[in-house]
Amino acid sequence: MLTSVILALAGGAAVGMSRSLNGRLTMDKGAFSASFWNHFIGFALLTVYIGLMHRDGLALLAATPAWAFCGGVIGAAFVALSSYVFPRLGANRSALLIIGAQMITGLAIDYLRGTAAFHIGQPIGVGLIILGVYLTRFSR
Repeated sequence: MLTSVILALAGGAAVGMSRSLNGRLTMDKGAFSASFWNHFIGFALLTVYIGLMHRDGLALLAATPAWAFCGGVIGAAFVALSSYVFPRLGANRSALLIIGAQMITGLAIDYLRGTAAFHIGQPIGVGLIILGVYLTRFSR
């Protein structure tokens, strides 16, 4: 369990660093150019990794349903939108808004699918994030 928590924290830190770097690239080249290069380089590196380490998995690609590729489209839209927003709102406010939206969407999905039990801490956590976003309006 602790390993999973540490990996999740490291992933969150990597997302924050990636967003900041893409925000800077957006300022120089534009949001869609930053998104393109982010995904192009990621695709190239993953292609090399899969080609070298997991060649047997390539055969499974033909059996993959088309809807499974929607995650890539949603990811590309997320990167393009956040690359556009980060330089305008700042890293802290953008991250709080993104995390808040992820929590609200996650709660809605869990509720609609009936896959998780309701706990009062969930909406309180979302409320605290929204309060944090509101309070950042007063900081410089």
